[in-house]
Amino acid sequence: MTLVTAALIVLAVVGSNALEFWDPAEEFPELNTYFDNNYIGKSFATLQEKHPDLVKTSSLGKTPRGNDMHEITITSDVSNWRTANKPSVKYVANMHGNEVRGRGLLLKFAYYLAMSYDSDQDVRDIMDTTVFHLLPTINPDGFASAVHSCSGVSGRYTSDGTDMNRDFPSHWQSGTRLKFANETKMLMNYAARVPAVLGISFHDGALVTNYPWDGAPDIASGKYAASPDDALFITMAKTYSLNHKSMYKPAAQCGHDDFKDGITNGNKWYKVFNGMQDWNYMYNDCFEVTIELGCCKYPSDAAATFGDVWSDNFNSMFAFSKLANSGIKGRVTDFSGNPLKDVTITVSGIDKTIKVRHPEGYFWRPLLAGTYNVSASKHGYYTLSRKSVVVLENEPTLMNFILIPKSQGEIKETEKDEEDEDTVGEIDEEDDEDEGEGNYSNGDEGDMIQNDIGPGSDDFREIDGGSGGEETQEGNQDKGMIGDDTIDNDTADNDNRDDGSKDNTEKDKDDPSSRSRDLSPSVLVVVSILFGVLRTFC
Repeated sequence: MTLVTAALIVLAVVGSNALEFWDPAEEFPELNTYFDNNYIGKSFATLQEKHPDLVKTSSLGKTPRGNDMHEITITSDVSNWRTANKPSVKYVANMHGNEVRGRGLLLKFAYYLAMSYDSDQDVRDIMDTTVFHLLPTINPDGFASAVHSCSGVSGRYTSDGTDMNRDFPSHWQSGTRLKFANETKMLMNYAARVPAVLGISFHDGALVTNYPWDGAPDIASGKYAASPDDALFITMAKTYSLNHKSMYKPAAQCGHDDFKDGITNGNKWYKVFNGMQDWNYMYNDCFEVTIELGCCKYPSDAAATFGDVWSDNFNSMFAFSKLANSGIKGRVTDFSGNPLKDVTITVSGIDKTIKVRHPEGYFWRPLLAGTYNVSASKHGYYTLSRKSVVVLENEPTLMNFILIPKSQGEIKETEKDEEDEDTVGEIDEEDDEDEGEGNYSNGDEGDMIQNDIGPGSDDFREIDGGSGGEETQEGNQDKGMIGDDTIDNDTADNDNRDDGSKDNTEKDKDDPSSRSRDLSPSVLVVVSILFGVLRTFC
C-alpha cells in the first residue's frame, strides 16, 4: 500500500468529514453497564418508537433458553430499505458469550446513528446511502452464563456447548453438516434474507483486525493464506486499524502477538475452519473481517470498558462502513427493465465472483482503485462484458447491465458509430445443456463445493430453529468510467467461464409472448446497449 493510500485511509473519517463525537451513555448511563438481553430489546423498541422513519427492529428467533436474538436495521426511509438502492452492512458481536465489548459498542452505535441523523450532516449522508444491520449479541445464552475473566471460557459456548465460530459450512469441505447450533441456523437464515456487502464480527482477547482466509487446507497454521481478494482485505483491515486510537501501534499490546499495522491474516495467526468470516465471504459475498476489541475478554469495570471502546472505535466504524460504497455498483435488468437476480458478476484477475442477490437487481462489488474488465452473466442470457472499467479511490463507479435472452436468436457482428465504441460479437442460438451443479472454483486452491446448507444453494430456504428479520435496498447515480460493452459467445451461459465457476441458478424459461416481432435481434441488442449507456450517464 502506498503512503498516499494509507493517508486516504486515515482521512476517511477525520479531517474535512469529521463526525461530531459524543457518547450516548451521557444521556443513557445504562449503556456503560453490563446490561442483560432484555435491555437490548427494550432499547431497540424505544429507538424504533422515537425514530420510526429510521429504525426497524426484529428478533431472529428464540435461543434454546428463550432469549431473543435482537436485530436492528437503521437507515433513512427504513420502511423501504429492502428495495432501496443502498448496500447493507452487517455488524454482529458477542458470538463468544464471554467476549463482551462489542455488545456495548453496537448498542451505542445504534443510539448514535438514530439520534444524530437530524443534526449531523455526515451521519445523514452515510445513512442516506447505507443500510446498517446491528446484532449486539448473537449468543445471549452464553453471555448469561459468563463470568468476569480476562482469559477464561465460561460462557464462550452456546447452551448446547457449541463454539459458534467453528459451526458454519466450510468452503473446503463438501456435503451437508448434520447439526448446527440453533443460533448458527438463525444467522444462516438471516444471511440469506439480508445480503450484506460488508460485515464485522466483534470479539475480545486481542487487539487486531483479522481478515480471510481464516483457514486453508494445504497451508499450515501460522502461514499466510491469501484469499482471492487479499489486497482488498488488507486495505479494508487497515481502514479499521489505522482509524483506531491504538490498534495500529507497533507493539505487542496484549503481551503477545505483535501485529504490524494492527492487522493479521487469519491463517497466519492461527488456523480456523468452519468460521463465520470465511463462510460469509465465500457463500454470501459479504466481505467480512473479525475485530478483536481488547485484551481482556470480560473486564470487571464496565464503565471504563465501554467508555474506552466507544471512543477507540468510533472513527474506525464509520470509515469501514463507507467502503460499502466503493468499487463498482449498478443494476442488472432485462431489455424490458425488469430486475434480474442470480446474475454472476465477474471481475477479471480476481478468482471470486459475486451474485446479484438484491430483489431489484442492484449489486455492489468492493474493489481497489484500478482498471478492470467486468462481466455479467446469467443462464439463458448472453454474457455482457465491459472492458477497461476505471475504478476511482473515493467514489463508486456506476455500471448498469441489460442482459439479452438467448431466445432472441443469432446476432451478427454489428458496426457502430465512432462515438459509440461498444461492440457486439457474433452470438450463437445454441444453449448449453449444462445447468451447473453449484460448484465454485478457487483457481490454484482447487474446487470449492457449495454445501447443501448455505444461502448459495438452490435448496436453501429456512433451516429449522431460526425465524425472522426483515429484508433489502434506490438511489444515487455516481460518477465513474466504463469501458466497451461486449456480448460474449463463449461465456454467455456462465456455465463454462474461464475461472471454472458455475452458475447454480435454474434455467430461465422463455416467454414467447415477450419477444419483439418488429425488430430484428441485432437491432434489439444495439438498442439495448445504447439504452444501457444512456441509463448509466443520464
